Amino acid sequence: MTPNSTRGTISRRTLAKAVGAAVGTLALTHPLGTLAQDKVTIHWWDQFLPIAPLEKKLFAQFHDKNPNVTVEYKVYNPNEMGQALQLAHKSNQAPDVSTLAGIGLPARKLYEEGWFQKLTNGVQIDKSLPAGSLLEGFTNFDGDIYSFPTFSFRQYTTLNWFNKDLMKLTDSDPETGPKTWEEMRAAAKAITDKGNGRLFGWIFDLNFTDRIAVHLDELAQTAGAPGGIDPKSGEYAYATDPYAQAMEFLLSMQKDGSLFPASSTLDARAARTRWATGTSGMFFDGPWNIGVVQSDLKEFIDKVGVAPVPRPQGTSNLIHVGPQGGTFWLSAQSKHPEIASDILTLFTTSDYYVGLAEQMDQPPLDLDAVDKANVHPTYKQAVGFYKNEVRLGPSAVVRNPAVSLVNAEMKDIHPNLGEITQGVFSGDVKDYQAALKTYNDAMTAERDRALKVVQSKGQRVSQGDWVFANWDPAKDYTTEMYPKGQ
Repeated sequence: MTPNSTRGTISRRTLAKAVGAAVGTLALTHPLGTLAQDKVTIHWWDQFLPIAPLEKKLFAQFHDKNPNVTVEYKVYNPNEMGQALQLAHKSNQAPDVSTLAGIGLPARKLYEEGWFQKLTNGVQIDKSLPAGSLLEGFTNFDGDIYSFPTFSFRQYTTLNWFNKDLMKLTDSDPETGPKTWEEMRAAAKAITDKGNGRLFGWIFDLNFTDRIAVHLDELAQTAGAPGGIDPKSGEYAYATDPYAQAMEFLLSMQKDGSLFPASSTLDARAARTRWATGTSGMFFDGPWNIGVVQSDLKEFIDKVGVAPVPRPQGTSNLIHVGPQGGTFWLSAQSKHPEIASDILTLFTTSDYYVGLAEQMDQPPLDLDAVDKANVHPTYKQAVGFYKNEVRLGPSAVVRNPAVSLVNAEMKDIHPNLGEITQGVFSGDVKDYQAALKTYNDAMTAERDRALKVVQSKGQRVSQGDWVFANWDPAKDYTTEMYPKGQ
Protein backbone atom coordinates (compact mmCIF):
# COMPACT_ATOMS: atom_id res chain seq x y z
CA MET A 1 0.00 0.00 0.00
CA THR A 2 8.17 4.41 -12.10
CA PRO A 3 11.51 5.66 -15.24
CA ASN A 4 13.40 6.97 -18.21
CA SER A 5 12.53 7.44 -21.81
CA THR A 6 14.46 4.40 -23.01
CA ARG A 7 14.87 2.31 -19.84
CA GLY A 8 11.53 1.37 -18.39
CA THR A 9 9.05 3.86 -19.76
CA ILE A 10 5.63 2.26 -20.01
CA SER A 11 4.15 2.87 -23.43
CA ARG A 12 0.40 3.08 -23.88
CA ARG A 13 0.63 0.04 -26.16
CA THR A 14 2.47 -2.02 -23.52
CA LEU A 15 0.06 -1.04 -20.78
CA ALA A 16 -3.03 -1.65 -22.91
CA LYS A 17 -1.68 -5.05 -23.92
CA ALA A 18 -1.06 -6.05 -20.28
CA VAL A 19 -4.43 -4.84 -19.08
CA GLY A 20 -6.24 -6.30 -22.05
CA ALA A 21 -4.64 -9.67 -21.40
CA ALA A 22 -5.66 -9.54 -17.75
CA VAL A 23 -9.26 -8.77 -18.60
CA GLY A 24 -9.26 -11.27 -21.45
CA THR A 25 -8.07 -14.02 -19.15
CA LEU A 26 -10.89 -13.27 -16.73
CA ALA A 27 -13.47 -13.09 -19.50
CA LEU A 28 -12.77 -16.72 -20.35
CA THR A 29 -14.01 -17.80 -16.94
CA HIS A 30 -16.65 -15.20 -16.03
CA PRO A 31 -19.37 -13.70 -18.26
CA LEU A 32 -18.75 -10.07 -17.35
CA GLY A 33 -21.24 -8.88 -19.93
CA THR A 34 -24.21 -10.22 -17.96
CA LEU A 35 -23.61 -8.49 -14.64
CA ALA A 36 -25.67 -5.33 -14.80
CA GLN A 37 -28.81 -4.40 -16.67
CA ASP A 38 -29.41 -1.02 -15.03
CA LYS A 39 -26.94 1.83 -14.99
CA VAL A 40 -24.62 1.43 -12.02
CA THR A 41 -21.80 3.61 -10.68
CA ILE A 42 -19.16 1.94 -8.50
CA HIS A 43 -17.27 4.42 -6.34
CA TRP A 44 -13.62 3.41 -5.74
CA TRP A 45 -11.06 5.19 -3.56
CA ASP A 46 -7.38 4.42 -3.04
CA GLN A 47 -4.01 6.14 -2.66
CA PHE A 48 -2.06 4.31 -5.37
CA LEU A 49 -0.99 7.21 -7.54
CA PRO A 50 1.59 5.29 -9.63
CA ILE A 51 -0.83 2.50 -10.54
CA ALA A 52 -3.79 4.77 -11.22
CA PRO A 53 -3.33 4.46 -15.03
CA LEU A 54 -3.46 0.66 -14.75
CA GLU A 55 -6.58 0.76 -12.60
CA LYS A 56 -8.28 3.20 -14.98
CA LYS A 57 -7.54 0.86 -17.88
CA LEU A 58 -9.00 -2.08 -15.96
CA PHE A 59 -12.13 -0.09 -15.17
CA ALA A 60 -12.45 1.00 -18.80
CA GLN A 61 -12.09 -2.59 -19.98
CA PHE A 62 -14.76 -3.66 -17.53
CA HIS A 63 -17.05 -0.89 -18.79
CA ASP A 64 -16.53 -2.10 -22.39
CA LYS A 65 -17.76 -5.54 -21.32
CA ASN A 66 -20.50 -4.05 -19.13
CA PRO A 67 -21.65 -0.74 -20.68
CA ASN A 68 -24.08 -0.10 -17.85
CA VAL A 69 -21.32 -0.11 -15.23
CA THR A 70 -19.07 2.91 -14.64
CA VAL A 71 -16.34 3.11 -12.01
CA GLU A 72 -15.86 6.54 -10.51
CA TYR A 73 -12.24 6.44 -9.33
CA LYS A 74 -10.59 8.85 -6.89
CA VAL A 75 -6.92 8.85 -5.84
CA TYR A 76 -6.27 10.38 -2.41
CA ASN A 77 -3.18 11.66 -0.70
CA PRO A 78 -2.52 8.87 1.85
CA ASN A 79 -2.19 11.48 4.58
CA GLU A 80 -5.80 12.61 3.97
CA MET A 81 -7.65 9.47 2.97
CA GLY A 82 -8.32 8.10 6.45
CA GLN A 83 -10.29 11.16 7.53
CA ALA A 84 -12.21 11.18 4.25
CA LEU A 85 -13.16 7.52 4.69
CA GLN A 86 -14.31 8.03 8.27
CA LEU A 87 -16.47 10.99 7.31
CA ALA A 88 -17.94 9.11 4.34
CA HIS A 89 -18.70 6.06 6.48
CA LYS A 90 -20.43 8.12 9.18
CA SER A 91 -22.58 9.92 6.60
CA ASN A 92 -23.52 6.69 4.81
CA GLN A 93 -21.63 7.80 1.70
CA ALA A 94 -18.75 5.32 1.79
CA PRO A 95 -17.24 4.30 -1.56
CA ASP A 96 -18.13 0.81 -2.75
CA VAL A 97 -14.46 -0.23 -2.68
CA SER A 98 -11.51 1.38 -0.92
CA THR A 99 -8.23 0.73 0.80
CA LEU A 100 -7.81 1.50 4.50
CA ALA A 101 -5.01 4.05 4.15
CA GLY A 102 -4.83 6.47 7.04
CA ILE A 103 -7.56 4.81 9.12
CA GLY A 104 -5.09 3.63 11.77
CA LEU A 105 -7.37 0.86 13.07
CA PRO A 106 -7.05 -2.91 12.66
CA ALA A 107 -9.21 -4.38 9.92
CA ARG A 108 -10.79 -6.62 12.56
CA LYS A 109 -12.06 -3.61 14.50
CA LEU A 110 -13.53 -2.08 11.35
CA TYR A 111 -15.14 -5.44 10.56
CA GLU A 112 -16.73 -5.53 14.00
CA GLU A 113 -17.98 -1.97 13.52
CA GLY A 114 -19.73 -3.04 10.33
CA TRP A 115 -17.51 -1.39 7.72
CA PHE A 116 -17.26 -4.36 5.34
CA GLN A 117 -19.26 -7.02 3.60
CA LYS A 118 -17.83 -10.28 2.32
CA LEU A 119 -16.91 -10.79 -1.31
CA THR A 120 -19.63 -12.55 -3.24
CA ASN A 121 -17.06 -14.55 -5.26
CA GLY A 122 -14.56 -15.32 -2.51
CA VAL A 123 -14.17 -18.98 -3.50
CA GLN A 124 -13.28 -18.02 -7.07
CA ILE A 125 -10.75 -15.44 -5.86
CA ASP A 126 -9.17 -17.88 -3.40
CA LYS A 127 -8.52 -20.37 -6.21
CA SER A 128 -6.76 -17.72 -8.29
CA LEU A 129 -4.26 -16.68 -5.58
CA PRO A 130 -1.00 -18.32 -4.44
CA ALA A 131 -1.53 -20.78 -1.60
CA GLY A 132 -1.50 -19.17 1.82
CA SER A 133 -2.44 -15.69 0.56
CA LEU A 134 -5.70 -15.56 2.54
CA LEU A 135 -5.43 -15.64 6.32
CA GLU A 136 -7.94 -15.35 9.14
CA GLY A 137 -7.62 -11.94 10.76
CA PHE A 138 -5.92 -10.44 7.71
CA THR A 139 -8.27 -11.05 4.79
CA ASN A 140 -10.85 -13.41 6.30
CA PHE A 141 -13.15 -12.97 9.28
CA ASP A 142 -15.16 -15.75 10.88
CA GLY A 143 -14.42 -17.97 7.91
CA ASP A 144 -15.60 -15.59 5.17
CA ILE A 145 -13.39 -13.82 2.61
CA TYR A 146 -13.51 -10.03 2.74
CA SER A 147 -10.35 -9.02 0.89
CA PHE A 148 -7.09 -10.32 -0.58
CA PRO A 149 -3.52 -9.06 -0.98
CA THR A 150 -2.31 -7.71 -4.29
CA PHE A 151 1.20 -6.86 -3.09
CA SER A 152 4.13 -8.93 -1.85
CA PHE A 153 5.01 -8.88 1.84
CA ARG A 154 8.65 -8.72 0.75
CA GLN A 155 9.11 -4.96 0.82
CA TYR A 156 10.01 -2.02 3.04
CA THR A 157 9.58 1.75 2.87
CA THR A 158 13.02 3.12 3.81
CA LEU A 159 14.83 2.83 0.50
CA ASN A 160 17.37 5.62 0.17
CA TRP A 161 16.55 7.41 -3.08
CA PHE A 162 19.24 9.83 -4.18
CA ASN A 163 20.11 12.42 -6.79
CA LYS A 164 23.03 10.96 -8.75
CA ASP A 165 24.29 14.40 -9.78
CA LEU A 166 24.45 15.58 -6.16
CA MET A 167 25.99 12.29 -5.06
CA LYS A 168 29.01 13.26 -7.19
CA LEU A 169 29.73 15.91 -4.55
CA THR A 170 30.37 13.15 -2.00
CA ASP A 171 32.74 10.24 -1.47
CA SER A 172 29.91 7.77 -2.17
CA ASP A 173 29.53 6.05 -5.53
CA PRO A 174 27.05 8.18 -7.56
CA GLU A 175 25.56 5.02 -9.08
CA THR A 176 25.08 2.93 -5.94
CA GLY A 177 24.83 5.57 -3.21
CA PRO A 178 25.70 5.24 0.50
CA LYS A 179 25.05 1.92 2.20
CA THR A 180 25.61 2.68 5.90
CA TRP A 181 24.45 5.23 8.44
CA GLU A 182 27.95 6.64 8.59
CA GLU A 183 28.20 6.95 4.79
CA MET A 184 24.79 8.55 4.48
CA ARG A 185 25.51 11.12 7.18
CA ALA A 186 28.85 11.97 5.53
CA ALA A 187 27.24 12.23 2.09
CA ALA A 188 24.44 14.45 3.39
CA LYS A 189 26.96 16.77 5.03
CA ALA A 190 29.15 16.93 1.93
CA ILE A 191 26.20 17.94 -0.26
CA THR A 192 25.13 20.56 2.26
CA ASP A 193 28.63 21.98 2.74
CA LYS A 194 29.23 22.28 -0.99
CA GLY A 195 25.78 23.71 -1.64
CA ASN A 196 26.54 27.06 0.00
CA GLY A 197 23.05 27.34 1.44
CA ARG A 198 21.33 26.23 -1.78
CA LEU A 199 21.60 22.46 -1.36
CA PHE A 200 20.84 20.11 1.50
CA GLY A 201 21.83 16.50 1.90
CA TRP A 202 18.53 15.04 3.09
CA ILE A 203 14.82 15.84 2.98
CA PHE A 204 12.41 14.20 5.47
CA ASP A 205 8.58 14.09 5.39
CA LEU A 206 8.21 15.15 9.01
CA ASN A 207 4.56 16.15 8.60
CA PHE A 208 3.57 12.51 7.93
CA THR A 209 3.84 10.82 11.31
CA ASP A 210 2.64 7.40 10.12
CA ARG A 211 5.42 7.28 7.55
CA ILE A 212 8.22 8.48 9.81
CA ALA A 213 7.23 5.82 12.37
CA VAL A 214 7.83 3.21 9.66
CA HIS A 215 11.20 4.72 8.82
CA LEU A 216 12.29 4.67 12.45
CA ASP A 217 11.15 1.08 12.89
CA GLU A 218 12.96 -0.16 9.78
CA LEU A 219 16.16 1.67 10.67
CA ALA A 220 15.96 0.18 14.18
CA GLN A 221 15.69 -3.27 12.63
CA THR A 222 18.93 -2.72 10.73
CA ALA A 223 20.49 -2.02 14.15
CA GLY A 224 19.20 -5.34 15.50
CA ALA A 225 15.64 -4.72 16.68
CA PRO A 226 13.30 -7.60 15.85
CA GLY A 227 10.50 -5.13 15.12
CA GLY A 228 7.99 -3.51 17.44
CA ILE A 229 7.37 -6.80 19.27
CA ASP A 230 10.14 -9.31 19.98
CA PRO A 231 8.94 -12.77 18.84
CA LYS A 232 11.28 -14.44 21.31
CA SER A 233 9.69 -12.79 24.34
CA GLY A 234 6.41 -11.41 23.06
CA GLU A 235 7.30 -8.06 24.61
CA TYR A 236 7.33 -4.61 23.01
CA ALA A 237 10.80 -3.54 21.91
CA TYR A 238 10.52 0.24 21.46
CA ALA A 239 12.57 0.95 24.59
CA THR A 240 15.54 -1.08 23.37
CA ASP A 241 18.85 0.37 22.19
CA PRO A 242 18.26 -0.09 18.42
CA TYR A 243 15.32 2.34 18.44
CA ALA A 244 17.35 4.92 20.33
CA GLN A 245 20.26 4.40 17.95
CA ALA A 246 18.00 4.86 14.92
CA MET A 247 16.63 8.08 16.39
CA GLU A 248 20.14 9.36 17.05
CA PHE A 249 21.13 8.57 13.45
CA LEU A 250 18.22 10.56 12.04
CA LEU A 251 18.78 13.42 14.46
CA SER A 252 22.50 13.54 13.59
CA MET A 253 21.72 14.81 10.10
CA GLN A 254 19.63 17.62 11.53
CA LYS A 255 22.46 18.47 13.94
CA ASP A 256 24.86 18.61 10.98
CA GLY A 257 22.59 21.11 9.22
CA SER A 258 21.98 18.60 6.43
CA LEU A 259 18.18 18.46 6.79
CA PHE A 260 16.14 20.46 4.28
CA PRO A 261 14.87 23.41 6.41
CA ALA A 262 11.15 23.11 5.53
CA SER A 263 10.94 19.38 6.23
CA SER A 264 8.66 19.91 9.22
CA THR A 265 5.87 21.07 6.90
CA LEU A 266 6.17 18.29 4.32
CA ASP A 267 4.26 15.08 3.79
CA ALA A 268 5.62 12.39 1.47
CA ARG A 269 4.30 13.86 -1.76
CA ALA A 270 5.46 17.37 -1.02
CA ALA A 271 8.88 16.12 0.10
CA ARG A 272 9.27 14.05 -3.07
CA THR A 273 8.40 17.05 -5.25
CA ARG A 274 10.92 19.25 -3.44
CA TRP A 275 13.57 16.52 -3.70
CA ALA A 276 12.98 16.29 -7.44
CA THR A 277 13.74 19.99 -7.88
CA GLY A 278 17.36 19.17 -7.07
CA THR A 279 17.62 21.03 -3.78
CA SER A 280 18.14 17.89 -1.67
CA GLY A 281 20.33 14.87 -2.16
CA MET A 282 18.49 12.00 -0.47
CA PHE A 283 14.92 11.00 0.36
CA PHE A 284 13.49 7.94 2.14
CA ASP A 285 10.59 6.32 0.33
CA GLY A 286 9.21 3.01 -0.88
CA PRO A 287 9.54 1.46 -4.36
CA TRP A 288 6.60 3.55 -5.61
CA ASN A 289 8.84 6.62 -5.56
CA ILE A 290 10.18 5.90 -9.03
CA GLY A 291 6.63 5.30 -10.28
CA VAL A 292 5.58 8.76 -9.15
CA VAL A 293 8.72 10.29 -10.63
CA GLN A 294 7.96 8.70 -13.99
CA SER A 295 4.35 9.80 -13.86
CA ASP A 296 4.68 13.35 -12.54
CA LEU A 297 8.36 14.34 -12.47
CA LYS A 298 9.76 12.89 -15.70
CA GLU A 299 12.39 15.58 -16.16
CA PHE A 300 14.13 14.24 -13.05
CA ILE A 301 14.14 10.56 -14.04
CA ASP A 302 17.70 10.32 -15.33
CA LYS A 303 19.10 11.65 -12.06
CA VAL A 304 17.45 9.04 -9.83
CA GLY A 305 19.43 6.36 -8.03
CA VAL A 306 18.42 4.02 -5.22
CA ALA A 307 20.24 2.33 -2.35
CA PRO A 308 18.91 -0.13 0.23
CA VAL A 309 17.88 0.97 3.70
CA PRO A 310 21.07 2.26 5.30
CA ARG A 311 22.41 0.25 8.22
CA PRO A 312 25.06 0.64 10.91
CA GLN A 313 28.58 -0.14 9.72
CA GLY A 314 29.38 -3.86 9.82
CA THR A 315 25.81 -5.10 10.37
CA SER A 316 23.69 -7.40 8.21
CA ASN A 317 20.42 -7.50 10.15
CA LEU A 318 17.29 -8.22 8.14
CA ILE A 319 13.93 -6.46 7.95
CA HIS A 320 11.02 -8.54 9.27
CA VAL A 321 7.44 -7.98 8.19
CA GLY A 322 4.18 -9.74 8.90
CA PRO A 323 1.80 -11.32 6.39
CA GLN A 324 0.10 -9.00 3.92
CA GLY A 325 -3.43 -8.01 4.73
CA GLY A 326 -6.15 -7.21 2.24
CA THR A 327 -5.63 -4.38 -0.20
CA PHE A 328 -9.17 -3.47 -1.29
CA TRP A 329 -12.29 -3.78 0.86
CA LEU A 330 -15.95 -3.96 -0.13
CA SER A 331 -17.99 -1.51 1.90
CA ALA A 332 -21.00 -2.75 3.84
CA GLN A 333 -22.77 0.32 2.42
CA SER A 334 -22.30 -0.81 -1.17
CA LYS A 335 -25.57 -1.61 -2.92
CA HIS A 336 -23.78 -3.50 -5.68
CA PRO A 337 -21.59 -6.14 -3.99
CA GLU A 338 -21.78 -8.63 -6.88
CA ILE A 339 -20.58 -6.09 -9.43
CA ALA A 340 -17.86 -4.71 -7.15
CA SER A 341 -16.69 -8.25 -6.33
CA ASP A 342 -16.40 -9.10 -10.01
CA ILE A 343 -14.38 -5.97 -10.68
CA LEU A 344 -12.04 -7.02 -7.88
CA THR A 345 -11.41 -10.33 -9.66
CA LEU A 346 -9.48 -8.34 -12.27
CA PHE A 347 -6.80 -7.77 -9.63
CA THR A 348 -5.86 -11.46 -9.24
CA THR A 349 -4.45 -12.51 -12.63
CA SER A 350 -0.81 -13.09 -13.63
CA ASP A 351 -1.14 -10.48 -16.37
CA TYR A 352 -2.37 -7.99 -13.80
CA TYR A 353 0.75 -8.62 -11.71
CA VAL A 354 2.95 -7.79 -14.70
CA GLY A 355 0.91 -4.65 -15.33
CA LEU A 356 1.15 -3.79 -11.64
CA ALA A 357 4.92 -4.21 -11.68
CA GLU A 358 5.11 -1.91 -14.69
CA GLN A 359 3.38 0.83 -12.71
CA MET A 360 6.18 0.52 -10.15
CA ASP A 361 4.17 0.91 -6.98
CA GLN A 362 4.43 -1.75 -4.27
CA PRO A 363 5.83 -4.99 -5.74
CA PRO A 364 3.12 -7.42 -6.90
CA LEU A 365 2.05 -10.50 -4.98
CA ASP A 366 3.95 -12.55 -7.56
CA LEU A 367 7.47 -11.06 -7.44
CA ASP A 368 8.51 -13.06 -10.53
CA ALA A 369 6.26 -10.75 -12.54
CA VAL A 370 8.89 -8.01 -12.09
CA ASP A 371 11.33 -9.96 -14.27
CA LYS A 372 8.74 -10.01 -17.05
CA ALA A 373 7.88 -6.35 -16.72
CA ASN A 374 9.19 -3.27 -18.49
CA VAL A 375 10.40 -1.23 -15.52
CA HIS A 376 13.05 1.31 -14.64
CA PRO A 377 16.33 -0.25 -13.43
CA THR A 378 15.93 1.26 -9.96
CA TYR A 379 12.67 -0.64 -9.48
CA LYS A 380 14.34 -3.96 -10.24
CA GLN A 381 17.16 -2.95 -7.91
CA ALA A 382 14.66 -2.25 -5.13
CA VAL A 383 12.95 -5.63 -5.57
CA GLY A 384 16.40 -7.25 -5.53
CA PHE A 385 17.13 -5.56 -2.20
CA TYR A 386 13.85 -6.91 -0.84
CA LYS A 387 14.58 -10.48 -1.89
CA ASN A 388 17.89 -10.32 -0.03
CA GLU A 389 16.90 -8.28 3.02
CA VAL A 390 13.25 -9.01 3.93
CA ARG A 391 11.95 -12.03 5.81
CA LEU A 392 8.40 -13.00 6.77
CA GLY A 393 7.95 -12.72 10.52
CA PRO A 394 5.53 -14.69 12.71
CA SER A 395 2.05 -13.34 13.34
CA ALA A 396 0.17 -13.76 16.60
CA VAL A 397 -3.08 -13.35 14.66
CA VAL A 398 -2.26 -16.32 12.42
CA ARG A 399 -1.37 -18.37 15.48
CA ASN A 400 -4.56 -17.47 17.32
CA PRO A 401 -7.33 -15.52 15.53
CA ALA A 402 -8.53 -14.25 18.92
CA VAL A 403 -5.46 -11.99 18.96
CA SER A 404 -7.25 -9.88 16.33
CA LEU A 405 -9.90 -9.20 18.97
CA VAL A 406 -7.19 -7.93 21.31
CA ASN A 407 -5.78 -5.70 18.57
CA ALA A 408 -9.27 -4.39 17.86
CA GLU A 409 -9.83 -3.66 21.56
CA MET A 410 -6.56 -1.75 21.99
CA LYS A 411 -6.82 2.02 22.01
CA ASP A 412 -4.34 4.30 20.28
CA ILE A 413 -1.45 5.54 22.42
CA HIS A 414 -0.27 9.12 22.01
CA PRO A 415 2.29 10.38 21.43
CA ASN A 416 2.95 7.40 19.17
CA LEU A 417 6.24 6.47 17.51
CA GLY A 418 5.85 8.92 14.66
CA GLU A 419 4.70 11.75 16.93
CA ILE A 420 7.66 11.16 19.23
CA THR A 421 10.03 11.35 16.27
CA GLN A 422 8.34 14.51 15.04
CA GLY A 423 8.66 15.99 18.53
CA VAL A 424 12.36 15.13 18.69
CA PHE A 425 13.02 17.08 15.50
CA SER A 426 10.91 20.06 16.57
CA GLY A 427 12.62 20.16 19.97
CA ASP A 428 9.40 19.50 21.87
CA VAL A 429 10.68 16.09 22.98
CA LYS A 430 13.93 16.62 24.88
CA ASP A 431 14.62 13.06 26.04
CA TYR A 432 13.69 10.61 23.30
CA GLN A 433 14.90 7.58 25.25
CA ALA A 434 12.50 8.43 28.05
CA ALA A 435 9.73 9.08 25.54
CA LEU A 436 10.32 5.73 23.85
CA LYS A 437 10.21 3.95 27.20
CA THR A 438 6.99 5.72 28.15
CA TYR A 439 5.46 4.67 24.84
CA ASN A 440 6.70 1.11 25.25
CA ASP A 441 5.26 0.88 28.77
CA ALA A 442 1.96 2.39 27.65
CA MET A 443 1.66 -0.11 24.78
CA THR A 444 2.38 -2.96 27.19
CA ALA A 445 -0.24 -1.73 29.66
CA GLU A 446 -2.82 -1.21 26.93
CA ARG A 447 -2.30 -4.71 25.55
CA ASP A 448 -2.64 -6.14 29.06
CA ARG A 449 -5.91 -4.24 29.49
CA ALA A 450 -7.22 -5.40 26.11
CA LEU A 451 -6.26 -8.99 26.90
CA LYS A 452 -8.33 -8.89 30.09
CA VAL A 453 -11.33 -7.50 28.24
CA VAL A 454 -11.19 -10.17 25.55
CA GLN A 455 -10.53 -12.93 28.07
CA SER A 456 -13.56 -11.81 30.10
CA LYS A 457 -15.68 -12.55 27.04
CA GLY A 458 -14.58 -16.17 27.02
CA GLN A 459 -11.78 -16.01 24.46
CA ARG A 460 -8.67 -18.11 25.02
CA VAL A 461 -5.86 -15.67 24.36
CA SER A 462 -2.76 -14.64 26.29
CA GLN A 463 0.51 -12.74 26.00
CA GLY A 464 2.10 -16.08 25.16
CA ASP A 465 0.43 -15.97 21.74
CA TRP A 466 3.04 -13.39 20.77
CA VAL A 467 5.93 -15.70 21.78
CA PHE A 468 7.59 -17.80 19.06
CA ALA A 469 10.48 -19.75 20.55
CA ASN A 470 11.39 -21.27 17.17
CA TRP A 471 11.69 -17.94 15.36
CA ASP A 472 14.89 -17.68 13.31
CA PRO A 473 15.45 -14.09 12.12
CA ALA A 474 17.37 -15.38 9.09
CA LYS A 475 14.38 -17.32 7.71
CA ASP A 476 10.81 -16.75 6.61
CA TYR A 477 8.35 -17.87 9.27
CA THR A 478 6.08 -20.08 7.18
CA THR A 479 2.75 -21.70 8.03
CA GLU A 480 4.19 -25.05 9.07
CA MET A 481 6.39 -23.36 11.68
CA TYR A 482 3.48 -22.20 13.84
CA PRO A 483 3.01 -24.10 17.13
CA LYS A 484 0.55 -26.95 16.74
CA GLY A 485 -2.53 -27.75 18.76
CA GLN A 486 -3.64 -24.21 19.54
